[in-house]
Amino acid sequence: MKIAIKEQITTEQLKEKLAQQFPNYEVNNRTKSILVVKKSGSAAAIVMVGNGKVSVNEGFATMGGQMVFTLSLILLGILIPLIVYFIAFFPKQKAVRNEVADFIKKEYGA
Repeated sequence: MKIAIKEQITTEQLKEKLAQQFPNYEVNNRTKSILVVKKSGSAAAIVMVGNGKVSVNEGFATMGGQMVFTLSLILLGILIPLIVYFIAFFPKQKAVRNEVADFIKKEYGA
Protein backbone atom coordinates (compact mmCIF):
# COMPACT_ATOMS: atom_id res chain seq x y z
CA MET A 1 0.00 0.00 0.00
CA LYS A 2 1.60 3.26 -1.14
CA ILE A 3 0.98 6.39 0.88
CA ALA A 4 1.81 9.83 -0.50
CA ILE A 5 3.31 12.02 2.21
CA LYS A 6 3.30 15.80 2.46
CA GLU A 7 6.78 16.19 3.99
CA GLN A 8 10.02 14.29 3.59
CA ILE A 9 10.78 12.00 6.53
CA THR A 10 13.67 9.73 7.40
CA THR A 11 13.48 6.15 8.56
CA GLU A 12 14.78 7.16 11.99
CA GLN A 13 11.98 9.71 12.46
CA LEU A 14 9.40 7.19 11.35
CA LYS A 15 10.92 4.50 13.57
CA GLU A 16 10.61 6.76 16.63
CA LYS A 17 7.00 7.69 15.84
CA LEU A 18 6.02 4.06 15.25
CA ALA A 19 7.71 2.96 18.49
CA GLN A 20 5.78 5.64 20.39
CA GLN A 21 2.45 4.81 18.75
CA PHE A 22 2.81 1.02 19.02
CA PRO A 23 4.67 0.30 22.29
CA ASN A 24 3.76 -3.41 22.19
CA TYR A 25 5.22 -3.83 18.68
CA GLU A 26 8.90 -4.29 17.88
CA VAL A 27 10.30 -1.82 15.32
CA ASN A 28 13.64 -2.73 13.69
CA ASN A 29 15.68 -1.65 10.69
CA ARG A 30 16.14 -4.28 8.00
CA THR A 31 18.16 -1.98 5.73
CA LYS A 32 18.81 1.75 5.52
CA SER A 33 15.36 2.50 4.08
CA ILE A 34 13.30 -0.49 5.27
CA LEU A 35 11.67 -0.89 8.68
CA VAL A 36 10.05 -4.04 10.07
CA VAL A 37 7.16 -3.53 12.49
CA LYS A 38 6.70 -6.89 14.23
CA LYS A 39 3.67 -7.72 16.33
CA SER A 40 4.19 -11.34 17.31
CA GLY A 41 5.37 -14.54 15.67
CA SER A 42 5.44 -14.02 11.93
CA ALA A 43 3.01 -11.08 11.77
CA ALA A 44 4.86 -8.00 10.55
CA ALA A 45 4.57 -4.98 8.33
CA ILE A 46 7.41 -3.96 6.03
CA VAL A 47 7.69 -0.15 5.76
CA MET A 48 9.78 1.32 2.92
CA VAL A 49 10.50 5.05 2.94
CA GLY A 50 11.04 6.71 -0.44
CA ASN A 51 10.93 10.15 -2.01
CA GLY A 52 7.49 11.56 -1.36
CA LYS A 53 5.93 8.22 -0.48
CA VAL A 54 5.92 5.45 2.08
CA SER A 55 5.09 1.87 1.09
CA VAL A 56 3.62 -0.46 3.70
CA ASN A 57 3.37 -4.18 2.90
CA GLU A 58 2.68 -7.30 4.87
CA GLY A 59 5.51 -9.75 5.28
CA PHE A 60 7.43 -12.09 7.51
CA ALA A 61 9.16 -10.63 10.56
CA THR A 62 12.55 -12.17 9.84
CA MET A 63 14.59 -13.06 6.79
CA GLY A 64 14.74 -16.63 8.12
CA GLY A 65 10.95 -16.90 8.05
CA GLN A 66 10.91 -15.56 4.51
CA MET A 67 13.53 -18.11 3.43
CA VAL A 68 11.64 -21.00 5.04
CA PHE A 69 8.50 -19.94 3.19
CA THR A 70 10.39 -19.66 -0.10
CA LEU A 71 12.00 -23.08 0.38
CA SER A 72 8.61 -24.61 1.15
CA LEU A 73 7.29 -23.13 -2.10
CA ILE A 74 10.15 -24.76 -4.00
CA LEU A 75 10.10 -28.11 -2.23
CA LEU A 76 6.34 -28.65 -1.79
CA GLY A 77 5.09 -26.95 -4.91
CA ILE A 78 3.15 -23.73 -5.19
CA LEU A 79 -0.41 -24.63 -4.20
CA ILE A 80 -0.07 -26.21 -0.75
CA PRO A 81 2.25 -23.57 0.78
CA LEU A 82 0.12 -20.75 -0.65
CA ILE A 83 -3.05 -22.22 0.85
CA VAL A 84 -1.34 -22.54 4.23
CA TYR A 85 0.03 -19.01 3.92
CA PHE A 86 -3.33 -17.44 3.07
CA ILE A 87 -5.09 -19.30 5.89
CA ALA A 88 -2.52 -19.13 8.68
CA PHE A 89 -0.24 -16.13 8.13
CA PHE A 90 -1.79 -13.55 5.78
CA PRO A 91 -4.74 -12.39 7.97
CA LYS A 92 -2.43 -11.51 10.89
CA GLN A 93 0.07 -9.79 8.60
CA LYS A 94 -2.71 -7.84 6.89
CA ALA A 95 -4.05 -6.61 10.25
CA VAL A 96 -0.62 -5.31 11.27
CA ARG A 97 -0.15 -3.69 7.85
CA ASN A 98 -3.51 -1.92 8.10
CA GLU A 99 -2.81 -0.59 11.61
CA VAL A 100 0.59 0.79 10.60
CA ALA A 101 -0.70 2.22 7.30
CA ASP A 102 -3.62 3.96 9.01
CA PHE A 103 -1.27 5.59 11.50
CA ILE A 104 1.13 6.75 8.75
CA LYS A 105 -1.78 8.14 6.69
CA LYS A 106 -3.11 10.03 9.71
CA GLU A 107 0.30 11.34 10.76
CA TYR A 108 2.04 12.09 7.43
CA GLY A 109 -0.54 11.64 4.64
CA ALA A 110 -0.92 14.23 1.92
